[in-house]
Amino acid sequence: MGKVIHGNRNFGFAPIVTSNDTKSFGSPIMIPGMVSATIEVEQEDTNIYSDDDVYCVVKGAKVRTATVTLRNIPAAYMPYLGFKATANGGFVDTGTFANHCIFFETQGDDCSDGTKTPTLHYLYNVKASEPTWETSTDEEEVEAAELEVSFTAQTSEFVVDADGVACQYYRIERSETNATLYDAFKTAVILPTSV
Repeated sequence: MGKVIHGNRNFGFAPIVTSNDTKSFGSPIMIPGMVSATIEVEQEDTNIYSDDDVYCVVKGAKVRTATVTLRNIPAAYMPYLGFKATANGGFVDTGTFANHCIFFETQGDDCSDGTKTPTLHYLYNVKASEPTWETSTDEEEVEAAELEVSFTAQTSEFVVDADGVACQYYRIERSETNATLYDAFKTAVILPTSV
């Protein structure tokens, strides 16, 4: 039997902090109210021709984007959407978007024995786009707003795997051997080389 992947929860972000010219991640901040998430990858192929045929296919760079739908966006996340807090408690649009890390969990159910296994998905270096703010008049039922935030991922020069290759996306499934590391994801960003 196979495994069914479903649901999403525990969406959060972590700032990228620079100290003494060294970059690292600050403490993760959770954002409740995640509705859905999509991660897409585009990669162009270039055909090289010779002798009236395709001689070689060259893979282009991967372009990874994500879309996350939220019920609410807290004040702590507004700077990553290009806003700056004002002294009177408001926010002004600066157009300056800070790069940061985002992450969320999905659930995997084993179809043969029912074992449930969570998986974390990380995008280590993203830039967010301001969502469209749309509301409607309350009628017989309240319709909750859905705020869709788009992200463009970049390779992070300070997050590398065991071979020193810079990373953009990482996923880790919880297991008995990594449970202690995995279960601390709300307090520290998990890196490919974390032990």
